[in-house]
Amino acid sequence: MNPKHTISLTTLQKTLLITLHAKALESQFQDSILNDHYAARAAEQIDFNFSRFRLSHNAIVALAIRAKALDLWTQEFLQENRQANVVHLGCGLDSRQARLSPGEDVAWWEVDYPEVVSLREKIYEEQPGCHLLGANILDDDWLQAIPSDVPTIVVAEGVLPYFSEAKATRLLSNIVSHFSAGQIAFDAYNRWGVMWLNQLPIMRQTQEKLHWAVDDPRKLEVAVQQLRLKEENTNGLPDFVKRAGFWSRTAFRLSRGISPFKRMGQLLLYDFGTL
Repeated sequence: MNPKHTISLTTLQKTLLITLHAKALESQFQDSILNDHYAARAAEQIDFNFSRFRLSHNAIVALAIRAKALDLWTQEFLQENRQANVVHLGCGLDSRQARLSPGEDVAWWEVDYPEVVSLREKIYEEQPGCHLLGANILDDDWLQAIPSDVPTIVVAEGVLPYFSEAKATRLLSNIVSHFSAGQIAFDAYNRWGVMWLNQLPIMRQTQEKLHWAVDDPRKLEVAVQQLRLKEENTNGLPDFVKRAGFWSRTAFRLSRGISPFKRMGQLLLYDFGTL
């Protein structure tokens, strides 16, 4: 048996282990949403006590729904743009490329801190068309490594809310200024969602907090003028939401008619440029 890989990550970087663990557990469900067996195999290779996270069934389902929704948007983009870039921001140890199996004309870019990319190289086998880019995504120069003249979808899962509003909007501005056209897909939370999530035991355990609250997705079109809101998903994926527990389903249904609660969790898709 090969020895497990030890990790040396910052508290922020270690948050990737939460989503990895959730997807690994969710892959064991009989009615799995993601069937992400890649996550299960990756978790087995890491020397870390994942049980310390104590994720609830509802949290596991919610994280799987979030990933699935972003997968579907990415898949739709690639169906319309056979030759394209996928820029997976803050990729962590996620297996989105393996789950989607993009075509040979797709250049897939996995972008994260150098320490995370180094760990990723040890965990996953090299994939055709996949480029690993170790960088702090808040820096200004990493985008220069990626061709800008083909349609590009940028996907950020569990990343942007950890930044301040100023840092998040600057990053988005850099992205739309670099690429000629494409889409940006990411998860966001309004101020109530940020406050609630920061009080959860799992967040307190990470010693990190969410910062950027998006109360009105349309206002981001003003802050980053090249962006155009294409879709706002506050309902998750109805076929999968029913897999949450009874009380969570009931609270979710009741919250749909109350705007502040409805936007506690959002999945946002923006266009930019002309495809």
